[in-house]
Amino acid sequence: MCVCAALVAGGPLPPPVLPRQFRRRRGSSVRAEVSPGGESQRKRVAVAGAGWAGFAAAHHLVKQGYDVTLLAAESGPTEEVGLRGFWYPYRNIFALVDELGISPFTGWNKAAYYSPEGLAVISLRYFRCSLASVCASTMNRRKYHIALHEDKVEFPIFHNQPRLPAPFGVFAYPEFPNLPLIDRLTSIPVIAAVIDFDNTDTAWRKYDAMTARELFKMYGCSQKLYKEVFEPAIQAALFAPGEQCSAAATLGMLYYYMLSHQENSDFMLCRGEVEENIFSPWLQSLELKGLKFVPNKVPTSLTTDTDSGCISAIVCGDDVYEADAFVSAMGLSSLQYVVKNSPFLWSDREFTNLLHLHTVDVISVKLWFDKKITIPKVANVCSGFDDSSGWTFFDLTSVYDDYYEEPTTVVEAEFCNASHLIPLNDDDIISEASSCLTKCIQDFEGATVVKKSVRRSPKSVMNFLPGSYKYSLRGSTSFPNLFLAGDWIVNRHGSFSKEKAYVTGLEAANRVVDYFGTGDFAKIIAVEGDEPHIETLRSLSRRTNEFKSQIPF
Repeated sequence: MCVCAALVAGGPLPPPVLPRQFRRRRGSSVRAEVSPGGESQRKRVAVAGAGWAGFAAAHHLVKQGYDVTLLAAESGPTEEVGLRGFWYPYRNIFALVDELGISPFTGWNKAAYYSPEGLAVISLRYFRCSLASVCASTMNRRKYHIALHEDKVEFPIFHNQPRLPAPFGVFAYPEFPNLPLIDRLTSIPVIAAVIDFDNTDTAWRKYDAMTARELFKMYGCSQKLYKEVFEPAIQAALFAPGEQCSAAATLGMLYYYMLSHQENSDFMLCRGEVEENIFSPWLQSLELKGLKFVPNKVPTSLTTDTDSGCISAIVCGDDVYEADAFVSAMGLSSLQYVVKNSPFLWSDREFTNLLHLHTVDVISVKLWFDKKITIPKVANVCSGFDDSSGWTFFDLTSVYDDYYEEPTTVVEAEFCNASHLIPLNDDDIISEASSCLTKCIQDFEGATVVKKSVRRSPKSVMNFLPGSYKYSLRGSTSFPNLFLAGDWIVNRHGSFSKEKAYVTGLEAANRVVDYFGTGDFAKIIAVEGDEPHIETLRSLSRRTNEFKSQIPF
């Protein structure tokens, strides 16, 4: 996704009409104000958070001539925990990569889904034998187990398939060996909820009160379809089981990645670490333009000017960073910490509302095995191994340029909702990860871990619990010079995860530009519009809802 984490938005809408304060003349770009003494007085902007959102805001503001300081919590830029991969609708990120002149991505990839049920069934497609012949065979069950993982669910590259009307392609083309047609057909009533959820504030409030599991039960989705298709998608993208996820967030995520256009399910991976392949050249280009990058600075509080009602500085321990405007591109838990340490934020209701929101823990484990292991697909989603968490694993040997010629196998596994793993020592976590991998692909059983890396990310991703929407913040705040960005805030662009974080960073930069009246607005590429039949059905749904709202009983 990884996930993972932001509020996610729903189906695509036309580009929103800017509020009045955003509607101004876009003529020349004034890059600096000159004082009577002739000295250039550039406006100072402090951006807290060196991920996709923070870099996006800094990127545009530096280009507009602002004096930008980017505060990073770690020694360098950090790829946030979230949904792994770079998906087909990430139009703005792909435009950035083109602007930077880099080529960090693989081609389009296929994904597979593993579950305990899938592992327990022998695939007739590969063995061409009946259950009776298997029982009569003198070969023991263990010999058959080598190929049991072949019966996993496989998702194709949808670019290579004829485009079917949304959302039928995503159900027609994947291979679901254990999912009968009758179960697939129970997805049709769910389309009614997808149509009704049009990403408006009204739709969010309507569906945010129920869980994803309640939603699918309400619309008659079969238990088998839910477990094999929807539950893995929810756990991989929202980092929690459907019983712990808002139906609104779920509909927004599913529409963006699966149901709006079948190609949206296609993804690419970075051919190395994102920090090295994307953020590093990005940072170098920004520093050449004047960006001040300050590593190892964790915001602890904000200060305010009581006369103006504006934020005056970001405090990072003993260091104070003053500026004329501020962009918080921190994760939810980091901002919650700042709120608790800033007395004036405690008295502001919109910020104390943030304390009602919840986050989940994520653990990433990178393992080097001593031999080559055949992993059918580079990306794999796993669900159903326990009740609370899902996990994913990636074949980095086939993805990363640096590992391609290595005699070892390098795998990265990411466990979401992993509070039960956080307290364990590294060896116990490695043992758990190795056990999980062996349940999917038995060849891991005879392999030895020769190198390992464990990354704990406590409270790193927002848990979209039912009722979360009413406590979430937008990009503007009650403080006129403080703006928010990140994949967890509310916006109407319609994107998700990395793309949403990047877009909200550009939106925050636009708010800074509008606040000072200096510079041009960043151009944000809209999501692909609804297909004609979806647009028509949504129009009818809105009219029906308007009519129903006028009935007095």
